[in-house]
Amino acid sequence: AIVKDAVTYHENGMINNPAEALRNVGGAEIAAIVGGILEASERNVAVLVDGFIVTAAAMVACFMSPNVCRILFFATRSTERGQNIALQKIYDIAEEINVPTEEPALNLNLRMGEGTGGLIATSILRGAVAILSDLATLEAVLSLETEDSVC
Repeated sequence: AIVKDAVTYHENGMINNPAEALRNVGGAEIAAIVGGILEASERNVAVLVDGFIVTAAAMVACFMSPNVCRILFFATRSTERGQNIALQKIYDIAEEINVPTEEPALNLNLRMGEGTGGLIATSILRGAVAILSDLATLEAVLSLETEDSVC
């Protein structure tokens, strides 16, 4: 009811204006997260998004600058209904600008808020990067076998 009342009170200035919505009903912590995400996007630095609050901030950042979608990785899907709504909005924005999206790395029904999903997802993402950057191709392995048999 409180959020609904705030949106009703401020709705004229907030519709289609994410910065105004953030100013009127966002807290300082969400504004800081939005700013950090926008800066990371400007610098092409990936952002690992974990939990409902950070996902909401990521959604606002995507509304402000749709290209933000390209740097976001989602750690976990929480049990919060609002996170699913925010994720869908982000996916919709990404689709409009032809940016591929992935589901969150984990679905552990976490609701702790201490970044635990992000810690777990970091290991998964590091492993994926190592596989993509360090794993030999079948062609490379076969060429090594051929070189060894010649010697």
